[in-house]
Amino acid sequence: MDIGSWSVAAPAIGSTFVASLVEVVEAFTIILVVGTLRGWRPAVIGTFVALVVLGFLVLLLGPLIDLVPLHVLQFVIGVLLLVFGLGWLRKAILRAAGIIPLHDEETIFAS
Repeated sequence: MDIGSWSVAAPAIGSTFVASLVEVVEAFTIILVVGTLRGWRPAVIGTFVALVVLGFLVLLLGPLIDLVPLHVLQFVIGVLLLVFGLGWLRKAILRAAGIIPLHDEETIFAS
């Protein structure tokens, strides 16, 4: 790779790594919660089964990604991100306007 291609690839690689790191933290949090509440054996078994299923899906469906044109894949992912983002924006606007209540974590935890 020359320096020009690295200047294009580095931000994509970096943002992908950070996004993946966020998912790892979320998964680890779920494992800790299950381990704390249900015991460590179900948490470890669930983690192992999830990793096996993930590996199987990657091996099975990974090569099929090459069959989908890149522009179609980018369009579908973009539309999904837009739909989810607009839903979150709508809720944020409704909360800011006072139409739906703000999240009260203490009340939610107490109930």
